[in-house]
Amino acid sequence: MHTTGRLLHGALEGDAAAQSALFDRHLGRLLAFARARMTPRARGIVAPEDIVQETHLEAMRKLPTFEDRGPASFYRWLVAIARFKISEADRAAGAKKRQAGPLDAPVPAAITSPSGRVMQRAARERLDAALQELGGARAEAVRLRYLEGLSIQETAERLERSPAAVKALVSRGLGDLVSRLGPIT
Repeated sequence: MHTTGRLLHGALEGDAAAQSALFDRHLGRLLAFARARMTPRARGIVAPEDIVQETHLEAMRKLPTFEDRGPASFYRWLVAIARFKISEADRAAGAKKRQAGPLDAPVPAAITSPSGRVMQRAARERLDAALQELGGARAEAVRLRYLEGLSIQETAERLERSPAAVKALVSRGLGDLVSRLGPIT
């Protein structure tokens, strides 16, 4: 069995290390694909690295549904997910461009029911616990990038690491969180 096949087998069995290694094996090619396929309009709202991270999250969430159809099928599956994410970004960029005037004003937060607030609080507590359990640089990178909303560059400066190192930390951290929290529904 080829390396991707072994990693895929382990990933489907729930092995977090195999899941991370499987995605890392295709990370460079997937990033090159995203960079080549993204329109300038889409790049205006999302970086190719973010598309790859979103692809990773979606792939980990949908991994149990993956059907192995040969040596290159996993990479083709990742590319299909990335294409969809790129398409979403392009549509969002187009919608943002069409907005004008008062529509640019911030939208007030939706009114949430008491039960909705309880569910949001429970989900946040679960995320906080998983980040605490994860600990270290991966947790801090995810926290800075997604909970504080810092860019890759800002996160790199805060952690005193290179942007490439931060991307790897965030990618692995997100994969670990998906493994700890289970599928996101």
